[in-house]
Amino acid sequence: MLLQWGRERSWPMFNRLVAAPGQPLYLGNTQGGRLLISPSAANTGHAPGSMPLFDLQCRVLSLLREDGPDTGYPMPTSGDFTASVMARDLTIALGQFIADTGIAPDLSDRMDTFAVLPLLDYPVPLGLVSLTKIEYTPAGGYTYDLDGVSMSEFSNRVGGIVPNNVGQPLYYRQPWAGYIRLYPQPGPGNAVGPGVGVGTLSAAPSVGDSTTVTVTNGALSFTSAPYVTTPSDTTATIAVQLATKLNLTGAVQGVTAFLSPATTIANQLTLTALLAPGTGIQFKITTTSTTMVVSPTTLTYFSPNGDTITFYYSSLGIQLDNPGDVPGIPPQYCMALAYRVLGDYWIRKNDRGLAADFMKRYQAAVDKAKAFTFDTNRASQPTVSGEDSEGYDAGWFLG
Repeated sequence: MLLQWGRERSWPMFNRLVAAPGQPLYLGNTQGGRLLISPSAANTGHAPGSMPLFDLQCRVLSLLREDGPDTGYPMPTSGDFTASVMARDLTIALGQFIADTGIAPDLSDRMDTFAVLPLLDYPVPLGLVSLTKIEYTPAGGYTYDLDGVSMSEFSNRVGGIVPNNVGQPLYYRQPWAGYIRLYPQPGPGNAVGPGVGVGTLSAAPSVGDSTTVTVTNGALSFTSAPYVTTPSDTTATIAVQLATKLNLTGAVQGVTAFLSPATTIANQLTLTALLAPGTGIQFKITTTSTTMVVSPTTLTYFSPNGDTITFYYSSLGIQLDNPGDVPGIPPQYCMALAYRVLGDYWIRKNDRGLAADFMKRYQAAVDKAKAFTFDTNRASQPTVSGEDSEGYDAGWFLG
């Protein structure tokens, strides 16, 4: 998605685009600008040539001279070339296309973030071919790189025996049989993290409103002293007052404490468990106001808030199951999958001439895709620090 507003000028203007309540996004001192939310074209939401499974199926039927959506007929559910058969064959063609290109760098690059699991041997993403980088993000903390090491280096670092250490990992062992080994091993606290509850105040408060926060943890229950709205209050200032009053209760203070000090962001009140997992803690906001809206108004459990792990890797593409599934390769090569399938389908129709023609088209797409990494690497300013691995990080290659 790409958002555009205003005209590009050189004087500042208030920016109404926000990432969260009270947190505007600023794109420099310009009146107008563009914000790229995801890699896509500005007008259609899809880059030219981008073809989901449904479009690929329609093209196959059309070039196969079979009735289908392109000729005003529904997608076939019987016969030789049904939707499910084409989906299976296009998925097979996708894996073959990426393999035939020699797993060309940049052809199927992905960056995926997953919730952390409490595992020593950690599964890599499905379809991973080469691993370039792994990042780890502790809940509420800074993202950092994990150091990738070989089998022998990993053994040297741990002394040949993997201790039962649990915590945020610092490095990982190279992929083997679909797994990496993390050290230290993430524990349940990393996977779940201290539970979090987020309360929200919205709309307009009225003078004299009385508002409280209640938290419970098993048999323990605490309610903050009520805060009465004054003429100068906003939802943001009320949230601050509620946090202050809750922080004076036994939920945060003393031997009964089970919460970290409450914090606020604009009109949101954030409660965090003192210890993981904390998902048994409940909370609610109660108000006498008829104009201000608070949430939640009934006891609601804290949500898990664990660490995340991000993989940068090249893959075999995306399994094509649903009509909107996109192969996961650059849009200009999507049509190659249809050519590959048509090469087989025309053989089934006993027309080896057309089968050979479509295989030539497929091979031409493969040849161009092999050069894709060079076509996309057009930095105008070369690095002053030298080249790394001849222009890109090769990472761990599973080819």
